[in-house]
Amino acid sequence: MLETLKKKAKKSHIIQAAIGLVIGIVLLGITKFAIFNVITGAKKLDITADPATFEGKYVTIDADFVLTDYIEHTTTTTRKSGSRTTRTDGHSYIAFQAIDDPAAESDTWYFYSIYEKKGDADAMNALMDKAWDYLTGESSSVPDSLKVTGTWSKMESQMERYYRETLAEMGIEEGEYDVFYFYQVDTGKIGGFDVTVFWVMNVIALLLLLWAVINIIGIFGNGYAKNINKYLQNNPSVSISAIDADFQAAHVIDNDTWIGKTWTVYIRGTSADILTNKDLIWGYYFRRTGKNSVSEMRLFTKGGGCSHISMSESHTKEALQYYAQEQPQMIVGYDKELEKMHKKDFSGFLNIKYNPAMSAAATDSFNRF
Repeated sequence: MLETLKKKAKKSHIIQAAIGLVIGIVLLGITKFAIFNVITGAKKLDITADPATFEGKYVTIDADFVLTDYIEHTTTTTRKSGSRTTRTDGHSYIAFQAIDDPAAESDTWYFYSIYEKKGDADAMNALMDKAWDYLTGESSSVPDSLKVTGTWSKMESQMERYYRETLAEMGIEEGEYDVFYFYQVDTGKIGGFDVTVFWVMNVIALLLLLWAVINIIGIFGNGYAKNINKYLQNNPSVSISAIDADFQAAHVIDNDTWIGKTWTVYIRGTSADILTNKDLIWGYYFRRTGKNSVSEMRLFTKGGGCSHISMSESHTKEALQYYAQEQPQMIVGYDKELEKMHKKDFSGFLNIKYNPAMSAAATDSFNRF
């Protein structure tokens, strides 16, 4: 018996581990494995290097000068009624780094874009004012750098067009000492996804990978027999050999449920369980459709407990047929009046079949004695 249950549990562990690994790795892949960049820390962006080498990477840079916002990012929602609402998500700004070039006795200005969410607009406006005060000579104080962390993303064609047009309007032309980068430090995205979505996806991936590891460990363990071992501890007069003998002669339902004369053993997923048949008082098929659909056999015990065993309707009917034939104390089949009596008049419910069957069994044993 235990070997049979172990094989089934092992197979289930393997399937669940494989599913967890595949989906977890796919989720990490979709987000370009950016979680590893986040864990190890954002990479310092070398503004003088080829910008393509940092594309898609999680980077950080101390932005020296923020000149202007040039794109407002919005989301428009259209309702079924036809009405539309638009919200502002954030803005893209043009910034530059001034890098001293001793050989040329001049600074090279490297222009690029920064995306910040709407909530940071006031802080960005203050930085722009300080930048222009310094550049126009109204202030001799060099603006404080802004530490920006996000994904170094290549501009889409429309964004690039707005970027070029805005620089042209400010009289800035691309040249030897004015280098245009058509990239943006996107603080609203990691791995190509919104920050919130990114973290949700990676938390799910982490949980799936953890679940896979737990199942891999479970392949080599005996957790599947936990409930059976607990049953043996609570019933010291019962031996595993007796259960095994009953198991070998049991009716097999769908290769995962064994209904013997004395016990019912079943395994679902990676866990096996056991029921004492003489304690069963009622059994029927239950089905619920919809979002949280259920198809199961419900078995009620004299102690007031209920076991919900996932099973198709046809297999439940087969199982209940065996119970009806071999367990005279059980009521088989559902009825609203039975449910009402089970809840309101439990002793009356037991008097329908359970108590008479137990009395008959006791009398029969006495007569044979």
